[in-house]
Amino acid sequence: MNNSLDQESSRVNFYIRNWLLGILFIISVVGLVALIAPPNTNDSMGYHMPRVMHWIQNQSVRHFPTNYTAQLFLSPWSTFTILHFQILSGSDRFANLVQWFAMIGSIIGVSLIAKQLGANRYGQAFTSVFCATIPMGILQGSSTQNDYTVAFWLVCLVYYILLSLQDETGKHYVLPIGVSLALATFAKPTAYLYSFPFLLWLFIVKVKLLRWQIYQPALQLAMLVFAVNGFHWVRNFQVFRNPLGTSPDYIIYTNRAFSIPIVISNIIKNLALDISTPVPSVNRLLLNVISGIHELIGADINDPRTSSSNFQLNSLINQEDLAGNAIHLLLIFTAIAILGLSWKKKNFNYSLLNYILCIIAGFIVFCMLLAWTPFHTRLHLSLFVLSSAFVGAVLSKQWSLKVVNLVATILLISSLFWLFFNETRPLVANSNLLKTGRVENLFIKSRTYWYFVGRPYFRESMIGATKFIKSQQCTDIGISFNKLDIYEYPLWVLLNADTDKKYRIQHVAVKNVSEVKQNLEPFKRFNPCIIFDSSGIIFEKIPEQKGNYEQKWFLSPVSVLVKTKN
Repeated sequence: MNNSLDQESSRVNFYIRNWLLGILFIISVVGLVALIAPPNTNDSMGYHMPRVMHWIQNQSVRHFPTNYTAQLFLSPWSTFTILHFQILSGSDRFANLVQWFAMIGSIIGVSLIAKQLGANRYGQAFTSVFCATIPMGILQGSSTQNDYTVAFWLVCLVYYILLSLQDETGKHYVLPIGVSLALATFAKPTAYLYSFPFLLWLFIVKVKLLRWQIYQPALQLAMLVFAVNGFHWVRNFQVFRNPLGTSPDYIIYTNRAFSIPIVISNIIKNLALDISTPVPSVNRLLLNVISGIHELIGADINDPRTSSSNFQLNSLINQEDLAGNAIHLLLIFTAIAILGLSWKKKNFNYSLLNYILCIIAGFIVFCMLLAWTPFHTRLHLSLFVLSSAFVGAVLSKQWSLKVVNLVATILLISSLFWLFFNETRPLVANSNLLKTGRVENLFIKSRTYWYFVGRPYFRESMIGATKFIKSQQCTDIGISFNKLDIYEYPLWVLLNADTDKKYRIQHVAVKNVSEVKQNLEPFKRFNPCIIFDSSGIIFEKIPEQKGNYEQKWFLSPVSVLVKTKN
């Protein structure tokens, strides 16, 4: 008997050791990519990194005039952290590490949550394997997106909520819960949606214990959240008359209609993004099935009130804006089914049931409020990270050790694709290998090349434009981008490279709510001698300047206008 227990323990230790080595390998490779590659996701080029550069230039995090208001109102925790790296290092070399550290913290954090949910040792280890191998997580872990940072703070929040719920001494963990909630909401607005069901669970349990005294910890939580977010809310209110800001008219962030069919439609379309395949013919088949379901429920699959674009399934599954998590989604549904089938057992774990119900509720709230976009899988990352603990706790209890090890092995092996063939930061190659037969990776192509991977048509024109600008005796540069195609950050990098000149860069021809900032210091004194324009309609925006600037350089889509001498 003792011999068989020793063998079982030895097998468990062997599996756990191998899993942890696999996790360490994943973390190491993602960290290597994060250090080698420049920040280059489209959102990072459009607003994450540009806002950092404007803050450094302005020596303030106050709002500024901009043609892209996402640079202002969106939660700034990740970019505040990048800001410190940028100032201390003098470059963006460490900008990707913010997400990488969040990835590591999440992998550790979900294992602790799994323990709170009743997982044993190898259940905790399997939880970490599940989290470490999430395709979207691997891709984002080396980027300057902010979905892993909010996932990390939500993991902290949920962990302390579970501690509070299970603490028999009456301890409420107000400080760590409040700080975690504050930093989660300060990292990304999706935290408001995903945290709400867990906070409601906490409130229901605590109100039974504290009765009317519940106001004390609730007030303390609110004060902590305001202490962290308050100044940003005030800055937003001053410009947008809304503490959370408002999206431009040409971007649909929130649903503009509500009904049961609409919610069901958004649930189906969001889930469908995670089962998208690299095979277009399979995606077309899935699209036909989903369209048929929409006909049955009487919903418009492309309802303009609830969709930012027509519904589509993307075959580019190795890109951090589009990648799905099909295997992980299947395991989540499997764990839910197993839990459902065991609910009549005497030792049924109601904490597990409440936990997964909170995750499902968060997803439903997400689908109720946010308009569908083809990029929503990156916003799902927090839900997959939190689901890791549920899957680990359920499957490690219900499946044999050999089956769990088989699943963990499949997850670890499949992760190699996303580790080495990241579309925007590949260690081996990306889709150009199939399209053109050319191998492109971080070791072959220059750092400058990878800044433009999201908008290759900007590469030649922006490099040429900055060379021309540097040849002029001008350091005050106005910029104007097409509102639907803002790719600003590489301009900052190119202008400030290999020069002793100190350039000031500011948006001009601003025609949105942030233009009120143009009348304030130091922005009102800005008088650009050169305008970098990719909008093509600069003089339609500022017709009074038509005689004051002449186009001196052009390569589509960029024009460089130089101020004429009076």
